[in-house]
Amino acid sequence: MSDYDQLVRASRLYYELGETQNAIADRLGVTRPQVSRLLKRARAEGIVEIRIVDQTAVESPAADSLRRRHGLDAVHLAPTVAGPEDLTRRMVGRLAAQVLRSRIRDGAIVGIGDGASVGAVADAIEDAATPVSATIVPLAGGYWAPGPEREPFRRIADAIGAQAHGLMVPGLVDDATTKHALEAHAGVRAVLDLWGRLDFAIVGIGGRGWGAASVGDEVAGELERSGAVGEILIAPFDIDGQFVCPTLRERVLAFDARELARVPVAIGVGAGESKVRPVLGALRSGAIRTLVTDVATAEAVLALDTETAG
Repeated sequence: MSDYDQLVRASRLYYELGETQNAIADRLGVTRPQVSRLLKRARAEGIVEIRIVDQTAVESPAADSLRRRHGLDAVHLAPTVAGPEDLTRRMVGRLAAQVLRSRIRDGAIVGIGDGASVGAVADAIEDAATPVSATIVPLAGGYWAPGPEREPFRRIADAIGAQAHGLMVPGLVDDATTKHALEAHAGVRAVLDLWGRLDFAIVGIGGRGWGAASVGDEVAGELERSGAVGEILIAPFDIDGQFVCPTLRERVLAFDARELARVPVAIGVGAGESKVRPVLGALRSGAIRTLVTDVATAEAVLALDTETAG
């Protein structure tokens, strides 16, 4: 089977017959990630053309209001899709992938965060017709998995033809002594040096995902007392945008979210009802300069911002 025939067959199975990517992988004798790349190539080479006529899209003034209130460079809104939050997250991921892809240039150093929202960006980013000579680096430790799925920062690097630098350390360690010992390792030091020269960063805006099982009783109690509503790069913050829980910070191997403000392009991604308070806290923190979310989330964030403004 020629390369072209394989692209056509994968496209027909997926778009015309509704086969899953796992089923197509079995039929073609390839892996599921390879199927994903075949489908992306088919779209890029014009074998597949997708046209969506959306007559229900709503333009929301919330984008401009949030941009002005928080001094943002830009707010990008995807349509809100009825149903599970995952559907809207995927739409937001596609939009964020377009925003990121449009900004990356040769020579750039790009930091990639963690979480489901960033995973959706990695899923959606299109393969570059011409490779981009950029450097892609994770912004937190803990990026490895036993399965075939590659980490988000590696998938983004693969898609645009950039060079990836891994960080093979946990994101959360037992104590500050362990953290400092790991930071002294030459391989880790090289990544930390790249963090100091970031041109772009894209991070997920996370909700309250911590508990005593993951951070211990002492830190869990401190987070509860501080009123933490969300986190960026394992850095929790409250509804007013104040980063809290210094005890946890001493155990985290991640780019300091408080330093995102100095990165020329810092993009925050988050969507859904559960992310309204985290997104507002993130905006008030000043950590992100560009927000990518959906219409309903933006409008809810704006309403809460107005309600809780001091």
